[in-house]
Amino acid sequence: MGVLNRGLLTTVLRAVLTLCVSAVLAAPLAVAWGIGRTEITDYLGANEVTIAVDYTGETRLDLGLLGNAYLPMAYGPVGLTVTAHGFSDGADGSILSENTLKSYLNLYYDPQQAMAGIEQGLVDNAVGHIVWAEITLVLIMIGWTQRRRFLSPRLVRISGGRRGVLGYLVVMITVSAVVIAPPARQPTERYDVTVADGTRFAGLTVDSAVLADLLDRGVAGVSKMADRQQASMNDYVDQVTSQLIKDSYKLSPPQPSEQLIFGISDLHCNLAMIRIWSQLVTMTQPELVFSNGDDTMNGTATEKSCVTRERAIAANRPFVDVGGNHDSPITERQMKDAGATVLDGKVTEVDSVRFLGDDDPQYNPPFSTTRIQERNEAEAQLGQRMINQAAGRNVDVISVHQPDAAWPIVRATEPPAKLITWGHLHVQYGPEVITHPDGSWTVALQMGTAGGVAAPTITSFSTPFSPPRTSADGYFFYRDRATGLITAVQPVHCMPNGSVVVDDKIPTGDLADLPPETRNRLGGGAATPSPTGTPVRSPDPSQTATPAR
Repeated sequence: MGVLNRGLLTTVLRAVLTLCVSAVLAAPLAVAWGIGRTEITDYLGANEVTIAVDYTGETRLDLGLLGNAYLPMAYGPVGLTVTAHGFSDGADGSILSENTLKSYLNLYYDPQQAMAGIEQGLVDNAVGHIVWAEITLVLIMIGWTQRRRFLSPRLVRISGGRRGVLGYLVVMITVSAVVIAPPARQPTERYDVTVADGTRFAGLTVDSAVLADLLDRGVAGVSKMADRQQASMNDYVDQVTSQLIKDSYKLSPPQPSEQLIFGISDLHCNLAMIRIWSQLVTMTQPELVFSNGDDTMNGTATEKSCVTRERAIAANRPFVDVGGNHDSPITERQMKDAGATVLDGKVTEVDSVRFLGDDDPQYNPPFSTTRIQERNEAEAQLGQRMINQAAGRNVDVISVHQPDAAWPIVRATEPPAKLITWGHLHVQYGPEVITHPDGSWTVALQMGTAGGVAAPTITSFSTPFSPPRTSADGYFFYRDRATGLITAVQPVHCMPNGSVVVDDKIPTGDLADLPPETRNRLGGGAATPSPTGTPVRSPDPSQTATPAR
């Protein structure tokens, strides 16, 4: 028995050693191959681009017939090739139109954050290739150690010893020559883009005199526009902040028995409003912040700066988010990386508040009017799924993005949450109160646009640096700690002219009228609302919506 155990142990140790040695030998080959095969597709400005890693030692922007632009950005021998697709003359006939330039402001204004999303995508893609290559090579090497089982003795002798080492070196040299070495290029004349000197584009060169002239004007246009919009944004933020301070007495502080919650929707990457909402949260100190989605304009990796800044509105408080039709899986991942709780169809408790929601089943590709289905589910089906998921789970807040998903919940015989919120239309509707037979109630609210975006569907170019074009809306919810019921809502509206409208606090229910048995049941954590009775309904906002102030 002891001999058998020693033999088994020897076999296991030999296998582990073989695996470790194979992994070490395969690693440099796998890394070189994986990095060289890294490629992702995303958006830079208004154009879809393919970004591929290579070993040219520089970053090349392939602009098709316009030529190539080169940036002195590389990591040793590792460079990038960025190929722009569908590069045309822009929406209004000019490649240097104001709309086109606006779409690139995010890259100019905050390039580190904008490119961080691209870098993360490249890293994820590279890791996937490297792991695949490592596993494949390790299996090949392990198979090589077992060659005696399937090769003739003569071939085994030839392949052993020094010949094996020599073979590995030959493979390494071949991989280095084919994968790592930059491809041969025809000599080409480079033209400096002179206006880039002293800017974030310093060192930019191109291989076309026509492109050099275009970019000279383009970089100048981006620089001037960025300065102009930054100044406009700063003026607006200063004006609104001053007005908020003057009107701060209108903001009702919560009672000791109340929990203050701040909610927004459809921020759409508006950096001016992100700064203002951050200041308002600092002034009022809510216990948590949530968003009903459409955090970005296009859901691209370069909008990471918007996502991280929006999450920072809550500072060290919890931030709860649900994806809208302008957000993407990239947006959701960035939100999670920033520390937000992203709702995914399950009941999630955050700071004693039980949230339920899921991202929108529809998605607008960047700069497109077409919506695509991300999963086989209609908006109404999403709403019904939320009803089923909430049953018996004492849900406090159901948060979805589109009204077509929200209204099946609101119209249900007994809406299964104390607060139901949604956005999408960029118009406030409500709050409406649905009373239950046991004396409890549900508050339903269609929130306006926190970014002050004029149209409910964004099909133009991203303008995250503009002051709001319409009322930018945020909402305070007053939640009774013992029962979880929403006792009041107070909207705040920041207007395009820099004025602020603080609505009066809107009562939504009186705890004094709550029957003792209902109060005891709610305070004890039993499911709510009551499963019987008929709510008092409100008109469908899709038919009778009233614009927010």
